[in-house]
Amino acid sequence: QILYWGRAWWFTFGDMLSFTLTAFVELMDHGIVSWDTFSVAFIKKIASFVNKSAIDISILQRSLAILESMVLNSHDLYQKVAQEITIGQLIPHLQGSDQEIQTYTIAVINALFLKAPDERRQEMANILAQKQLRSIILTHVIRAQRAINNEMAHQLYVLQVLTFNLLEDRMMTKMDPQDQAQRDIIFELRRIAFDAESEPNNSSGSMEKRKSMYTRDYKKLGFINHVNPAMDFTQTPPGMLALDNMLYFAKHHQDAYIRVSKKPLFRYLLISNSQIRRDYL
Repeated sequence: QILYWGRAWWFTFGDMLSFTLTAFVELMDHGIVSWDTFSVAFIKKIASFVNKSAIDISILQRSLAILESMVLNSHDLYQKVAQEITIGQLIPHLQGSDQEIQTYTIAVINALFLKAPDERRQEMANILAQKQLRSIILTHVIRAQRAINNEMAHQLYVLQVLTFNLLEDRMMTKMDPQDQAQRDIIFELRRIAFDAESEPNNSSGSMEKRKSMYTRDYKKLGFINHVNPAMDFTQTPPGMLALDNMLYFAKHHQDAYIRVSKKPLFRYLLISNSQIRRDYL
């Protein structure tokens, strides 16, 4: 009987809390009260509903909506919310089956991303990568056995734009042809693609012979400037971003890189990459 009354009390309390939070959201949407009037204790309480592993869906949804609005409407509240909510605490809500909760969760992540200082955004992007956010969204949202609603599609688009914007600096950074560290990356791209098939005594050949071999290899890789391929990355966009992508492909998908680098299509795409990006942007 005690257990029965305990459950009945919780259901009643949960319903009352849900209705209260709903009324609060509606009130704040009318702009009658400033978001800056709320205390840290209130923020902590709302955040506690989000951080709980088991909570009523309606309470969770409204709590996420309140946190998103706090972050978007007040810089001071952004800082306080960011102290109470971490990406790691939000990720589990994306792994559920309720698309509305997933949508509000991504909305909170977007809000935190949007309001974060520039130096903090890259740190957040690194955390999202470590938490495998992309794989989680792919598995539990995009490939889920249900259609993606318009709001979810919008939030996914915003998240994509925010993360892509972090690449703009690299995209607009020209390569310094005199920078040896940057030139070494190009040497590494050639080495990964062709050294496995090179003759053992190639390294002991004359300087002219090695230069000729390098020029031939750079041409095969699709560089426009076969003698000094570093010059290909002085055009922005894509700038150093193109070199970053090539190096990642070569190091993390080495077999595919070696296989694809020998195909004419790869060479065509590399040569036309700058023009494609320029036309698109």
